[in-house]
Amino acid sequence: MEPRTAPSPVASADAAPSPRAEAAAAAWRAKPAAVVLAALETSPDGLTDAEARRRLAQNGPNELASKPPKTLGAMVREQLGDPMVLILVVAAVLSALLREWAEAGIIFAIVVVNAVIGIVQERKAQSSLEALRSLSAPTARVVRGGAEEILPARELVVGDLVMLDDGSMVPADLRLLDTASLRVQEASLTGESVPSEKDADAKVAPGAPLGDRSTMAFATSIVTGGRGRGVVTATGMGTEVGQIAGLLEGDEELDTPLKRKLASFGKLLTIVGVAAALAVVAIGLAYGRPFVPLLLLAVSLAISVIPESLPATATIVMALGVQRMARHQALVRRLPAVETLGGATVICTDKTGTLTENRMSVVRVALGPDLDRGTAQEPAAALAAHPALFGDLAFVAALCNDASFAEGEAAPGAAGSGEAEGERGPADGGRPPAADGAAADAVIGDPTEGALLVMARDIGVEPAALRASYPRLAERPFDSDRKRMATVHERDGQVVAAVKGALDGLLPRCAFVMDDDGPRPITDDDRAHALEAAARLSDEALRVLAFATRALPAVPGDEEDIERELVLVGLVGMMDPPRPDVRAAVDTCRTAGVRTVMITGDHAATARAIGEELDIYRPGDLVVTGEELEEMDDAALDDAVRRASVFARVSPYHKLRIVRALKHDGEVTAMTGDGVNDAPALKAADIGVAMGITGTDVAKDAADMVLLDDRFTTIVYAVREGRRVHRNIQKVVQFLVADNLAEIVVLLAAVALNWNAPLTAVMILWVNLATATLPALALGVEPSSRHIMEHPPLRAGTLLEGRQARRVVFQGLFVAAFALLAFVIGREAGGDAVGRTMAFGVLAFSQVLRAVNQRSDTDPVWDREGGRNPQLAWAVAASTALMLVVLLVPPVREAFGGAAMDAWQWATVLGLAFLSLVQTEAAKAIGRWRARRGQATAGLRG
Repeated sequence: MEPRTAPSPVASADAAPSPRAEAAAAAWRAKPAAVVLAALETSPDGLTDAEARRRLAQNGPNELASKPPKTLGAMVREQLGDPMVLILVVAAVLSALLREWAEAGIIFAIVVVNAVIGIVQERKAQSSLEALRSLSAPTARVVRGGAEEILPARELVVGDLVMLDDGSMVPADLRLLDTASLRVQEASLTGESVPSEKDADAKVAPGAPLGDRSTMAFATSIVTGGRGRGVVTATGMGTEVGQIAGLLEGDEELDTPLKRKLASFGKLLTIVGVAAALAVVAIGLAYGRPFVPLLLLAVSLAISVIPESLPATATIVMALGVQRMARHQALVRRLPAVETLGGATVICTDKTGTLTENRMSVVRVALGPDLDRGTAQEPAAALAAHPALFGDLAFVAALCNDASFAEGEAAPGAAGSGEAEGERGPADGGRPPAADGAAADAVIGDPTEGALLVMARDIGVEPAALRASYPRLAERPFDSDRKRMATVHERDGQVVAAVKGALDGLLPRCAFVMDDDGPRPITDDDRAHALEAAARLSDEALRVLAFATRALPAVPGDEEDIERELVLVGLVGMMDPPRPDVRAAVDTCRTAGVRTVMITGDHAATARAIGEELDIYRPGDLVVTGEELEEMDDAALDDAVRRASVFARVSPYHKLRIVRALKHDGEVTAMTGDGVNDAPALKAADIGVAMGITGTDVAKDAADMVLLDDRFTTIVYAVREGRRVHRNIQKVVQFLVADNLAEIVVLLAAVALNWNAPLTAVMILWVNLATATLPALALGVEPSSRHIMEHPPLRAGTLLEGRQARRVVFQGLFVAAFALLAFVIGREAGGDAVGRTMAFGVLAFSQVLRAVNQRSDTDPVWDREGGRNPQLAWAVAASTALMLVVLLVPPVREAFGGAAMDAWQWATVLGLAFLSLVQTEAAKAIGRWRARRGQATAGLRG
């Protein structure tokens, strides 16, 4: 488990620099506006220019702080301080001491290449705070000294009065003083797709979560409707987005699982190498052998322990995985992320825009007889059953609506369906409903109203044409007290009111209900059934709107009450729909042993409903809210993360705590997200996955991987590819270490038996590079098994599991035994030189042959399930050719300290090498037999 330290305290988002020290920690959201103005020493006329300049000089500009980037020297020191790189440096030095200059040069080149790759990746990962800064509004409408003026946003100070209107970006955290139908899109901070309704006079608890602070407007959020005025309570790093910047700046870069495994493996190899070298020297001295030859032999043995090509091979394997993933819309920004994702045990995913389509959509409609029964249908079914009633509903929904389609601006998947001048209207027959409810063009305005436009267009009602035919004559804007909106239109010479709003505010004003035969007086049963239908839709976590109409005698005056004696037309239930392919992706992850956890700022009921639909939430799972999480200590949270599948109404800091708790529990954690609020958790996770289309620059720069298509299914491919890389690196490790172990055993056995060295140093180096590197690289591009997503992720803390480690040991011992046997046979036949040549040949050809059966730990060499690997065939051929040059070309053979072999000796070498292949295949067969026997036994017991 990873040790967890207490997080550093961060200032409250609402706590900001203030003229009064006691006001610094004030919960502005819960205080009356007059108290806030007094505490901040400002007034409804704003600050004077002189006071504003003083505060600006005292507290600094309204911008995010940044720390100096790492220097090139610091990056180089970090790269060279990696344990495996240090092992390579030691190997290069030892090679130079042995005057193997080519070997030393190659290893030093590997060190340089690894360092350059790491530094380039580090350079790309340092722009999170710059991206956050780019989100700041460039200007702001400010009241100073009673006069309104436009100022650069960076000059705002605490106490300034800021004016907000439709389309403006909030330049700092504000305590709202007055509002008029103000709605603010805060999705990048809260994760909610629906704009938040703001009310300066609302009662807000001091501990209210971010999404419920209706008296506050936060920096970088967007005004989608209405207007407002507020006093600045926090600027720069004191804002909510500044708090996130602080979390990003304070959270240290963490080692990935692959780095930890390579470091641990490197330490183990170092210990083994030093111990073996000391043993050689001690045993040799005990036999009275000269010290210098013993030292050279010990150095050779130490070099044989180090798989010089492992770090470079692992880097190349991951780089090739990056290229394959990029072709499937998964852009990896840091190489170790490939292997890390393959070992992920938990995926923490945001809801909005990741699991859902990030657009509101009408999914249920209640009309006429369905309304009488207290039920609702899908839009297509409701249209087929009640076409006239659906037309009346679409009429009200499209006219009582302030949203519009962005003409000619294609944005697939946005909450709209497109509109351009001259498009066909209802008279043209319209168009059939979209198959998936998706829209073709972007919507300008509230996403909820945009969903209503899409619903109207999907049945052939073109909003622009409808509005042109029935112009708006008057309106009653939406406000949070009435919970309604009304517009007045002229229709066929008659004045008609269209009304929409919450059912509890609209139903008492209805005197009639629309049926298939027209309006009829509403009864108490009708009202009860309508409330029942709304309750059922709410239970499905849908946002419910009611629609009504009324014929008016004339255009009403400004004060006339038009929202009475209404005709109830119907109800709609809306939601941000799940992406259609997500459920299958979640099921695939579950089969692969990867748990999916939803972490969202949305309400618990909505999150649970989406979780149930996507099979993330199952009976018995926990749903934990941010308020509950706030009361948990670390121990309670550790227990909760084991059982919770949904976290709702959470803040950015909560997400960070959840990720840290999961990692503390031993999970390899992946975090997906797209908003500013996701960035700290993306950075803290073992691997952060950002959305490429809807994701903010902050999220992308904090992440290790970016999904270019925003599809959750791409994560499944990435997990599969990560597992392929992970398994292939394991294959490379097994392949390299088994031969190194054989070399150690051969040399130790020879020293223990007081023999002359059965291998020269150059022979060991040649086997480690010439006959190992090419097959190792080929194993690194091995196709994945078709069953790779049916096995649990690797949780081991080392590169080799217990079964794999045992297999490596047995292989190494068998090859060492065959090499020693060859040495004895050759020495008896022609002296030490022939013996060394035969042992050298057995080691090299055994390694080449083992590359073929290393493709799978279970399947026989002739029946590989994953597919062909032509690169391996070429690698085996090239390594064999290199060995033949050394063994058959006399000058080269003599340089290696070898001798010529006759036909019988060649046959012995090839036969013993082939036996190592037989031994491995026999071990596989025994393993398959045991597995079948275990399954049969389990079946009988079942």
